[in-house]
Amino acid sequence: MKINILIIDDEESIRFSFQRFLAAEGHNVITANGYGEALARMDETQFDLMLADMVLDDGWGLDILQEVMRRNLKASVIVMTAYPTMETMKASFSMHAIDYLTKPLRQEGLLHSVHKALQQMERGADEDSDPVGKSCPIAWDAFSVVDVTHRPSANVDVPNKKEGW
Repeated sequence: MKINILIIDDEESIRFSFQRFLAAEGHNVITANGYGEALARMDETQFDLMLADMVLDDGWGLDILQEVMRRNLKASVIVMTAYPTMETMKASFSMHAIDYLTKPLRQEGLLHSVHKALQQMERGADEDSDPVGKSCPIAWDAFSVVDVTHRPSANVDVPNKKEGW
């Protein structure tokens, strides 16, 4: 299944590597270096899957999730972060992220998450289905601590970038 994927990350090396990995799998991959560029890309192309970094120079991965919801897009979103917190993970899943990945990511981990997302898309996952991340034992441990719901919420405290991000 060939899909349109948007990779949103402010690190050029990550955009380049992920684009290469996913294009080699036969997908159409476009990149954006931040929130503003991602919005422009969303205006131009209908994406099936987005991989959004949590901390961007001009926004947050949660902003991407909010925009997907606001626009009522059918795109699935995988959140990636080098700064995982229970609060951002819970907020991501409450805004319908299908996975929450911790950087650094290896090629195998990225491809596994994308393949699981594709399987979920092919099945036409309903709202009661588990997020992709629940298939990962490490993420499952986090789910046992956090009550993950599917109610949109933008009231999340995220660390201040100026305080060491």
